[in-house]
Amino acid sequence: MQEHPHYQDIVLVGGGHSHAVVLQKWAEHPLPGARLTLVSPQVQGAYSNMLPGMVAGHYSFNEMHIDLPRLCRAAGARFIQACAHQIDPENNRVSLLGRPDLEFDLLSLDVGATPSRAISGSELAIPVKPVGHFHRYWQQLKQQIQAVHEPLRIGVVGGGAGGCELAMAAAWALEEPVYSGRVEIHLIHAGNRLPDGYPLLARKLIARELARLKVQVHRSWQVAEITQSGVHSDEGQFLPVDKVMLCTEAAAPPWLAESGLMLDGNGFVQVDEYLRTNHPLIFAAGDAASLVPAPLPKSAQHALAQGDTLYHNLRASLLEQPLRRYQPRREFVSLLTCGDRRAVAACCGLAAAGNTLWRWKNRRDRKFTARFRTLSTLPQQWQPASPHRWLRTAAHGITQRNSHSVAGVPSNGCDANPGADILQRALADLPQQQSPTLLHGTDDDAAVIKLPAGKLLLQSSDQLRAPVADPWLFGRLAALHALSNLFAMHAQPVTAQALVTLPRSAPELTARDLQQLLDGAVRELNQHHCVLSGGHTAEGAELQLGLTVNGIADPQQLLHKTNVRAGDCLILTKPLGIGTLFAAEGLGRARARWLQQALEVMLQSNAVAADIFARNHASALTDITGFGLLGHLLEMLQWQGSSHPGQTEISSGQYASRLGASLFADALPLLPGATFCAERGLLSNLHRQNTHAYHALQNLAAWQAQPHLPLLVDPQTCGGLLASVPAAHADECVTSLHAAGCRHAAVVGFVDELPTTDEPFTGPQQPVYLARSGDWKALARRYTEVVS
Repeated sequence: MQEHPHYQDIVLVGGGHSHAVVLQKWAEHPLPGARLTLVSPQVQGAYSNMLPGMVAGHYSFNEMHIDLPRLCRAAGARFIQACAHQIDPENNRVSLLGRPDLEFDLLSLDVGATPSRAISGSELAIPVKPVGHFHRYWQQLKQQIQAVHEPLRIGVVGGGAGGCELAMAAAWALEEPVYSGRVEIHLIHAGNRLPDGYPLLARKLIARELARLKVQVHRSWQVAEITQSGVHSDEGQFLPVDKVMLCTEAAAPPWLAESGLMLDGNGFVQVDEYLRTNHPLIFAAGDAASLVPAPLPKSAQHALAQGDTLYHNLRASLLEQPLRRYQPRREFVSLLTCGDRRAVAACCGLAAAGNTLWRWKNRRDRKFTARFRTLSTLPQQWQPASPHRWLRTAAHGITQRNSHSVAGVPSNGCDANPGADILQRALADLPQQQSPTLLHGTDDDAAVIKLPAGKLLLQSSDQLRAPVADPWLFGRLAALHALSNLFAMHAQPVTAQALVTLPRSAPELTARDLQQLLDGAVRELNQHHCVLSGGHTAEGAELQLGLTVNGIADPQQLLHKTNVRAGDCLILTKPLGIGTLFAAEGLGRARARWLQQALEVMLQSNAVAADIFARNHASALTDITGFGLLGHLLEMLQWQGSSHPGQTEISSGQYASRLGASLFADALPLLPGATFCAERGLLSNLHRQNTHAYHALQNLAAWQAQPHLPLLVDPQTCGGLLASVPAAHADECVTSLHAAGCRHAAVVGFVDELPTTDEPFTGPQQPVYLARSGDWKALARRYTEVVS
């Protein structure tokens, strides 16, 4: 049981430098009873000091980024990938795009800034932030330059330190001989001093480095308009350029204007010396904050320094301890990257340039990003607190508001369930639901369903442990996973009942989590015209959601998993690897982008694919879940062992039919990172159990060392559909799946009664042959000729 239930919510909005420091320090010194949540639209936080090095080719994209979900796991925090777009300070809520509001007890903003787009036509330019978008643009631009052997002129608008670094990095990356001197770099600056804020000696050294890299500098050139052919100044001058990059002065996120917080003249949030806004429960730091009365320059150094103060003050606010003043350092050693492993250093009016300074900066930057990668991501074990420590915490006020929720002794039976008012409140706040089949739902002791005449009732249950820390996202995944069993039989979902297990927590936090969880589930249920007709809640060690779903279907429209026919093609709609990726994530070994791509696939409904299979005369259909692709394929082939496919003693199994299958291992769609994780033994707990299905492989020895093998039995959550489709319809079926958004759909096998190679067929006890070639059309022709 969790030793310290959560009863306060700290929400961090934005994955900037200050919040990265807060999470790092929280990982080292967590505060029992406080729950930390990071909300960010990106899964990776860019360390801006390394951006010029990335453009120049010194760093990869991953080297200059902090893996935010991994950092959250190390800190015991939740990660929610979402965009904030409004704050309600009076009701302690943050509005998130496309999902329900998030409630908080303390809020911190570190949402950064982007280059100003006040210039007319700025939509034709690419801003340097967000870094993820700029990185994709830069990679595409380099490929275009290499492919098209024509001159290209690039304009960098903004002559601050960032603009100078970007221009020199681009000049170095696109220099001869690779690009044959076809690229011109123009640095356009509205002022005369370049860059502003630097001493005279530093400006001279930077000008010398710009000249060395052949960057053409345009001073006192105020850009008034950007067009397809170039840029116009406010004095009527025209500079022809083909591409424009924006590195102008920082602009605040527009949504802050409606936040109800006090802002400065540029739209940034005003904070006092404690980094606190005009609302006592809301803090701000980094580029989004404007210190009163003397705003600071927008820089990574100030944002990092504010992280220490912010961490202390968030804890102190909960403990009712004195806050700490942020005392900015007015003089930093500024290191400006000069493209090719050179740097200019400036401090206190002095300056120097050279390779040694770049090596110093490189070591310092790499050391900074490494401190986040070396944090332990194993689950934190709560240590029993001494009575004195517990009393000290309570005395400082953190438990005062919710002390009743943690003082009692846990009970069993119905007394262990969260209060009925919590469930009723969550159900009342859900999106509106309507169904002609549901006569009575949550307003009665049991749901009353009216079946249409001539329809069959189908029922299926599934229960999941939360694979993600975001309860709303978990609700969506659990609903799709449960509905998939109905889709696999081509049935229409109509109603669902939920069984929720909630970790022990304060009533306020329990209500918040339940609301988010059910809202996510209802979102997916509503998409498929399915109504949540009721449910039950209980307390447990971890968050779980079970759904019993009911569906209806005409008898003639049903698809069964065991009706496969010889000569059919096997089509899989989603890539494999979900089990191994989440196993790696649990050990802190998965990359955030891998998990992001996996979740995008998992959130894709199987409903449309099921309809396409039905239209293309599929003979059999099933969904790929816990037994993995091989286990569920054996079900389709009617393997009858002494136990279920994927469990023990499968080697004694027999065919119920004479059908076999060639499985095209090289045609299997795989998620990015799945092979990497599987090769390193980062496998799901179910994987070992599923490996007993290997006994069904004819040529296991030939594939024993291949990276594809473990993924054949990788358990899938929200996996795809596997269909047996006549070969004559396979091409059209795959084309339709791709057009409907199932872009990974592929023919992965072929059903046959006969041996698929010239080697002796070893008998029906080994029905599956792993093939290296996915030429299913040749197999179809061969099978047709043999049968005829």
